[in-house]
Amino acid sequence: MAFDPREPDACTPTRVRWIVLAFVAFASASAYLTRYCISAANTTIQQDVGLNDAQMGQLMSAFMLGYLIFQVPGGWLGNRIGTRAAFVLISVLWSLCNIWTAAASLFGALWGSRFLLGAFQAGLVPLSAKIVKDWIPLASRGKCSAGVGAAMSVGGAFTLWLTGRLLSDDFDWRGVFVGYAMVSLVWSVGFGWYFRTDPRDHPGVNDAEVRLIRASDSAQESEMQAYSAPIGETSVSLAMLASASMWGLCVQSFCRAAGYSFFVTWFFAFLEYAHGVPKAAAGVLNSLPLMAVVVGSLTGGVLIDWLLRTTGSAWISRTGTSVVAMTACGLFTLASAWTSTPAQLAAVIAVGAVFSGLAMPATWAATIDIGGRHTAVAMGVMNMAGCLAGVILPMSLGAWFDTIRRTGGDWNLVIYLHGAFYLVGAVSWLAVQPDRRIDG
Repeated sequence: MAFDPREPDACTPTRVRWIVLAFVAFASASAYLTRYCISAANTTIQQDVGLNDAQMGQLMSAFMLGYLIFQVPGGWLGNRIGTRAAFVLISVLWSLCNIWTAAASLFGALWGSRFLLGAFQAGLVPLSAKIVKDWIPLASRGKCSAGVGAAMSVGGAFTLWLTGRLLSDDFDWRGVFVGYAMVSLVWSVGFGWYFRTDPRDHPGVNDAEVRLIRASDSAQESEMQAYSAPIGETSVSLAMLASASMWGLCVQSFCRAAGYSFFVTWFFAFLEYAHGVPKAAAGVLNSLPLMAVVVGSLTGGVLIDWLLRTTGSAWISRTGTSVVAMTACGLFTLASAWTSTPAQLAAVIAVGAVFSGLAMPATWAATIDIGGRHTAVAMGVMNMAGCLAGVILPMSLGAWFDTIRRTGGDWNLVIYLHGAFYLVGAVSWLAVQPDRRIDG
């Protein structure tokens, strides 16, 4: 594709990058159709297959276990065969896993399908991040990353609402799961046809758009080369272990993920069990906290940038914002236990979820600040702490739900636990000093 300055549009960048971003955002949203449909179909599957709450908790944890283990291999695959082939491959495979779930009737088969679904979806975030890096100019990557993250929560909220609606209209859960898988399969075809790993290989991209994407990367690479001084992996590991800030980030990541895990795994069943809410209404109420997280996350990104510009303090922007936000989230979550109707409970929890989302951009920013040239490693460690909560909590809650139902226990204890998680997360933020890098 030759660049000719005499052409009237030669200096105007094409906009293929935004279509690519839309593809990535839709992939994130559609992946959540297959990821969280099991939460809305929880009690329906139990009745059909003959499982108890503890076993359902193990199925939900199976996904996060696969997701945790295969985070790094998912990113490696994109580097090895290119993001185009890798994304198509994992999307087809996770779709087939959801069809496998729909066909299974034995616990072992169900567990294996959910584990592999998590394993193949583990590449979603690393591949999406690499596509944003390869296709989006540096100045726009923050808001574009926030947009992809928001698409995930929107997809989760839509999944819970739609699945509840379909099941209440007597659609078979197995057919619903197959339908969700078909969405990702169709996306794979469209993405594979349109996308290219390198923008320079795309027939719709002109040289002006390539230069726009690459210009900021060139400056950043020069800066990193000037800054970089080799530090061994052992030294980095020891520095992280000795960093109170990294410990604080990991604890808050675990606590915030533990709270979020409730909304995307057991909150639907909680509404059914504790309050007798019908499936269609439960889907609507369950979607409220997830949409609230989207609002909070988008607001938080603007807020922390404004605070940093206004105060010049990374501590106020990152740590101060998060301490206040997580405390507010914990208090609103606890307060929801004193509401008188399921709608009021979900609404108060949703207000708390806005504050939880508010702390999300600060978490990423603080990890980047502290990680320095080892940001990728620091992000991986912090994210794995959150994934660990996603493995432990669904399984633990499933066993606890069985006990509460059998003994007639207090359902509000579940709410108190999650409120406590957010408050512990707020306290752990006090250990985070964003202006102290682990590499000195």
